[in-house]
Amino acid sequence: MNLNQLKAFVKVAQVKSYQEAAELLGVSQPAITQRIKVLEHYFQTKLITRSNEGFSLTPQGETFYQASLEILEKWSQLEYHFLGNQPTGNLVIGASTIPSEYLLPSLLKQFRIKFPAVHFRMQVSGSAEIEKLLMNRSVDLIVTGQPEHEEEIESIPIFDDELKVIMQPGEENSKLEMNDLFRFDWILREPHSNTRQAFEKALLKQNHTIEELHVVGEMGSTEAVISAVEAGLGISAVSSLAANRAQKFGRVEAISIKDLDISRKFYVSYLKENQNALTIAAFLDFIRQYPFE
Repeated sequence: MNLNQLKAFVKVAQVKSYQEAAELLGVSQPAITQRIKVLEHYFQTKLITRSNEGFSLTPQGETFYQASLEILEKWSQLEYHFLGNQPTGNLVIGASTIPSEYLLPSLLKQFRIKFPAVHFRMQVSGSAEIEKLLMNRSVDLIVTGQPEHEEEIESIPIFDDELKVIMQPGEENSKLEMNDLFRFDWILREPHSNTRQAFEKALLKQNHTIEELHVVGEMGSTEAVISAVEAGLGISAVSSLAANRAQKFGRVEAISIKDLDISRKFYVSYLKENQNALTIAAFLDFIRQYPFE
C-alpha cells in the first residue's frame, strides 16, 4: 500500500468518476482502477460499488475514506514540517473569465518560478459553475468575483477592481456624465456574469435599472464585448483590467463616469478541509502576498 493508492481512492470518492480522478491526478484511468483494486485486495473488502446511478462508497468505504483523509492530512503536515515550502504535484485552479485572462497568468508565472515542481491546470467557467467544481472537489481552489457562502468554504479578498465604461475613441468621451449613458446602445455580458451583476448594482445605487439602457446585445465573454465595442456596436462596462489593456492598444477608450462607482473585489476560495495541504497552502500564501498591479 502507498500514498498514491490512497490519493486515487479519495479522489474517486470525491468526484465520483474514475476518468475525472485520473485527469486531476495526472495519470491514466487504468492506473486509478488498479490502485483501488490493490487497496480492496489488501484490506479484503469492497470500497466502491457501481450502479446505474454511478459510483458510491460502501459502508466500509465510508470509514476508509475518512481514515484516508486523516492519513493524507498528516502526511502533508510532515512534508511541510520537514521540507518547508517545497510543494510538488498538481494544482487545479478554477477561475471565472476575468481572473483567468487578466489576473492569474502573471501570478502563475511567478509562482512557477518559486515552485517549479508544481504543475498547474486551470478550468475556466462562470462563477456558479466554478463553485460547483470546488464543492465537488474537482478543483483545489477557485478565483472569482464573489465570496462563497457555503460553510465548508473560506474566501479571501485578493484584488480590488472597478468597472470602466468603454466606447470607441472620440473627443466627446471625457465629457460624459451619468445621464449621458442612456442615449447610447449597450453591449453587456450575460445576466449571470459577475461583471453584469456588479454593473446592475452600481446602477441601482443611482436609482436606475438595467432596463433603462438601450441594450442591443449580450456577449458570453469580456473579449467578445470589447470586440463588439471596437466594431461600433455600442458601449459597455468591463473590468478595468480588460479595459486598460484594450485602451493601451487603441481598441477602445476607457472612462470613469462621475457618480457611477462600479467597484468590486476578486476572491480566492478553498475548502477549509484542504487549507493545510502543502501545495494549496503554498499557493494561498503566495497569492495573499502577490503585488497585483
